[in-house]
Amino acid sequence: KDKRMEREISHLQIYCTNKNEGCSWQGNLKDIDTHIKACSNQKVTCDKCDDVMQRHQLEFHNSDECLQRYYKCPHCEAVGIYILMIFSHLEECPDLVLTCPNEGCEDKIKRQEMGSHHQTCLKEVIECPYQDIGCETEM
Repeated sequence: KDKRMEREISHLQIYCTNKNEGCSWQGNLKDIDTHIKACSNQKVTCDKCDDVMQRHQLEFHNSDECLQRYYKCPHCEAVGIYILMIFSHLEECPDLVLTCPNEGCEDKIKRQEMGSHHQTCLKEVIECPYQDIGCETEM
């Protein structure tokens, strides 16, 4: 091998292969592999959902965009996969605050307490205790 030629080639000035994506790095050919491993414009793949993005976007993607990221329910603090928590858990979260469904009642109650609220809600519609002998009045 010609060491002199090898040294000259390794010191050739090149641009990052991500120049068209916005990287302004310019350096020696011998340093390109080290640079690419840290280049903020290098395409990387999310290890949770396999979406591809530039490295500088990955942190935000992992914290705010990835549908497969971990997510803590703001109501009961259960932890799970974001997409499942949003579309499934919230349908049954015991600490989710709901408005009483009784007309005229604006009370806000946790889902787990809704049953006991219905027993004391002044707007709860109840059937007449004499329904079994024909009374059809609701109160």
